[in-house]
Formats: sequence, C-alpha cells, structure tokens
Amino acid sequence: MEPNELNSEVQWTEFSFILGPSKISGIGVFATHPIPKGTRIFSGTHSPRKMNTKDIPKDFLKYCVFLNDEECLCPERFDRMEIGWYVNHSHDPNVSITPEKRVVAICDIKAGEEILIDYNELNEPEHLKEAYYEKSQR
Repeated sequence: MEPNELNSEVQWTEFSFILGPSKISGIGVFATHPIPKGTRIFSGTHSPRKMNTKDIPKDFLKYCVFLNDEECLCPERFDRMEIGWYVNHSHDPNVSITPEKRVVAICDIKAGEEILIDYNELNEPEHLKEAYYEKSQR
C-alpha cells in the first residue's frame, strides 16, 4: 500500500498516542495500540502559524519548521502544543507525509513503538537543517 492510500478500517483517536521519554531525543510520541500500515494519524485540524524567527525565543525554535531564514511555522500556541510537534526524526521512519499533507503509517506500528518521521520531508532549506537530519548524514 502506498503512503497516500489510507486504511479506512482503522482510525486513530485521542487515546492512540501518548508522550513519553524517548531513547532518540527528549520526549517522543508513542502508539498505545497497534496501527496498521496505511492508517492516517493525527487530525490535521491544528493551524500552525507563521512567525518571524527573531520573535521566537531560541529554546522554542526546535519546535518550528523553517520556511526560510526569517520565517518558520510554529504551533498555534507553545503552551498547548499538539502532540504531533513532539514526533522525533529518523532516517528509518514509520510515518510519512502524503502529498495532501496527511500523516500516514508507512508500516505496521506496534503498541508502545515510537512514532518517527524523516524531518527531510518537511522541506526546510538545507542551510537551516540541524546536522542530525541533513541528507548528507545518511
């Protein structure tokens, strides 16, 4: 099944994911039940906001997606971030972003497994990428 073919039989709910300590980096998002390949996850109903990077405290920039040198997409509110902002990076991800901007499981995910995405899919400018996910590091 291609990532843009959604599994219509299984739906995530607000109880499908939980935050927890990650072996990869800080806090991560973990599945609370098995998630079959092709299942759309996260609602996509949040509205990231565009902000000037100079207006964001340095410690908060790691939760933003850079658009260019001056702008990035940020959570609607940093004090109430959607769980999706905590998904960690991996060169061997288990979720992907479809052309329609949906997050979909690209393999079967086990209960307790960390949800991971390749940050390169976020299309940030190469010179603004953190060293740990630059394509040259593959």
